[in-house]
Amino acid sequence: MPQDPSQWLRGHMREHLARPADAPAKVVTFDRPAPGAPRTRGTAALELVQRAAEAINDIEGRANDTEERAKSLVRGAIEKLNAAEARIEAAETARREAIDETAARLAEAVEALKRAEARVAAAEAATLTAETRAQAAEMRALEAETALRNIEHAIRTKLLREAGAMPSVGVAA
Repeated sequence: MPQDPSQWLRGHMREHLARPADAPAKVVTFDRPAPGAPRTRGTAALELVQRAAEAINDIEGRANDTEERAKSLVRGAIEKLNAAEARIEAAETARREAIDETAARLAEAVEALKRAEARVAAAEAATLTAETRAQAAEMRALEAETALRNIEHAIRTKLLREAGAMPSVGVAA
């Protein structure tokens, strides 16, 4: 796996700075010059490299902070999404239960309506039967009344005939 350039540079710089003072002469040490000492090109280059490494560290730090904030935002969004999904599932469950309960009540109402219709039909049939019987009774009553009148009329007629054939009971004068 290739090493990060800034990590390599830091490691390389540490190695050079860690070398003992009695190192071979062909190796240049990058020790910092004493304050007030004249700056050499190597020192200036070393300072630029150090500044570049610091800038890279700062950029990496900001990038890490930004990445952590993004991860935190993503975690928060995921938690909110999970909570919303749970609320949706609960609402769906409640909706299904309400539909099932409504369907059960509707079925009960349909059965009650069927029973009521059957009772109404039975009551209508009983009413029709009662009306038919009442009409038949009324007809019999009319026939009986007519027969009674005829009997009365026959009795009167017979009594009047007999009364005409009977000698009259007179009063002596």
